[in-house]
Amino acid sequence: MERFDKILRWMERLCSAVAALMLLTIMLVATADVALRYFFNSPLGWSYDLISLYLMAGMFFFAMSDTLRAHGHIAVDLLHSHMTHRQRHAVEVPGYFLVLLTFLAVTWLAAGKTIDAYRGGDVIAGRFDWPTWISMSFVAVGFFVLSLRCAHRLMGHLLSALQGRSVIELPPIAGKEDV
Repeated sequence: MERFDKILRWMERLCSAVAALMLLTIMLVATADVALRYFFNSPLGWSYDLISLYLMAGMFFFAMSDTLRAHGHIAVDLLHSHMTHRQRHAVEVPGYFLVLLTFLAVTWLAAGKTIDAYRGGDVIAGRFDWPTWISMSFVAVGFFVLSLRCAHRLMGHLLSALQGRSVIELPPIAGKEDV
């Protein structure tokens, strides 16, 4: 479990670094576009397409798994404060199992669509022909890494529930210290 988590954290850090670079690029391109538009009456005609087709998609999908690792997604924990640690681990198992199946299906479909778009030379017409496979690959990669994180969580919570000791951390309960 620890070795898998270490490799997965490396992948998540890499994806997060790429997402951060995409955010920085969005800020720089948007600033340049605004400056050129208002000071020189010469906007960047391609900035909206670049930002909306590639950078926003990549930033979102590359950050998903690291956000899950940090328990940054919205969670409902109404009953968790009334459960033991073992029970809390046990109720996480079916959720992660169903989510893993769903995310693996999304990964598979996104990878298939990416390959089809690449082979077909699919583009979105604009000032330039923007290849669609690039943004589709962001979905496939993001969901692949997210699926790995869900598989890690599934196994960790299953082992924790079976062994009666925490092999993986539980998500924090809102407003309470985890004891």
